[in-house]
Amino acid sequence: MRKTLFTFLTLASITTGAFANPGLTLKKKKDDADSTAEKLTYEEKVEEFKAKLPFEISGSADVYVQTNFNGKQTNGVLNRAFYGKANSFELGMINLIMKKKIKKVGFVADIGFGPRAEAANNTLYANTILAIKQLYVTYAPADWVEFTLGNFSTYFGYELIEPQNNFNYSTSLAFQNGPFYHTGFKANFTKGKFNAMVGFFNDTDTKSDDDRNKYVGAQAGYTGDNGGVYLNFIGGNEATSYFIDDTTELGAFKNYKNSYDLTGSIKLGKEKKGKLGVNVAYHQYRFKTTKDADVVRNKYFTTYLYGQVDISERASIGGRVGYFYNPDGVAPYVAGPAKNFADITLTAQINVIGGLKLMPEYRFDFATDKVFLNRKGEGSKFQNVLGLAAVYAF
Repeated sequence: MRKTLFTFLTLASITTGAFANPGLTLKKKKDDADSTAEKLTYEEKVEEFKAKLPFEISGSADVYVQTNFNGKQTNGVLNRAFYGKANSFELGMINLIMKKKIKKVGFVADIGFGPRAEAANNTLYANTILAIKQLYVTYAPADWVEFTLGNFSTYFGYELIEPQNNFNYSTSLAFQNGPFYHTGFKANFTKGKFNAMVGFFNDTDTKSDDDRNKYVGAQAGYTGDNGGVYLNFIGGNEATSYFIDDTTELGAFKNYKNSYDLTGSIKLGKEKKGKLGVNVAYHQYRFKTTKDADVVRNKYFTTYLYGQVDISERASIGGRVGYFYNPDGVAPYVAGPAKNFADITLTAQINVIGGLKLMPEYRFDFATDKVFLNRKGEGSKFQNVLGLAAVYAF
């Protein structure tokens, strides 16, 4: 009888907590919390950390190594805005983007550290330590309009400066001979899936202007569920100079540069695992040496096709093929005096863990003149480059 009563009282105390050990209860709760924390994925932990910050933060870091198959002849790789050195382990950049939007106003502060950031920015606000990539404020008085003032990445073309935002790691001739960024004012208008933009900027790719001449930019576009198409323009009068002989330099009377660009993309397949893109751009200079002189017209033209497909949850493959026409030799960033260039790029993206991607890439460049070097140190019309990049985005 006593044994039965003791057993009953013991069970009752455990059930009601009258004789329960408070430490045991607290320990159980702590173990439950630890168990929940352990179940969080890496991505969920990152998002949990971001949610505690007073502003949104994102960015990337990239490094690479590549070979040009030229042995000791040269470590250079031509026709690149970035990714320009072979036979060496190289740094890309660290990129930090901070932004915040409260009701109708917002800001973006985008800074980069490293060679890739420096290459895409003028030296006034860039050195090997730090570059201001973007810095602007926004005001949206209504849902259909937003005003932006400051320095922002270009709307022109298919590719972007940040490596995580491109499928290919190397940049095309179209990208490196188009604008990288603008400093000024723009207004964006949206109506359903249609958009329009007009802007007033400093000289292209300058954060501080040395003269009163300004550029005008515009965009008209359509963005749908499966892709979009955009028609872009930028043009203006820029100060310049020219040489009438080896020593005499004169300023041009008028010097206009107008650029036109068509960019589009479309997703393919029922599960949208494939994508095709196109970029066509035409650039023209018009200048007069004196008021009564004839107008001189120079131009260059480029067209690129892009394609990619997901072959699994962790891997994708893609290609880029392009043609660059430079009949007057005025394109600012090409290898030598050749009029015709072509290149083919094959890239794979392998998702390792979290935001880390490995990007093996092969690129073949061709020119109608011998502007490259071969393994013997002789001029060549061809350039072969094999590289591997690691890009971490968060």
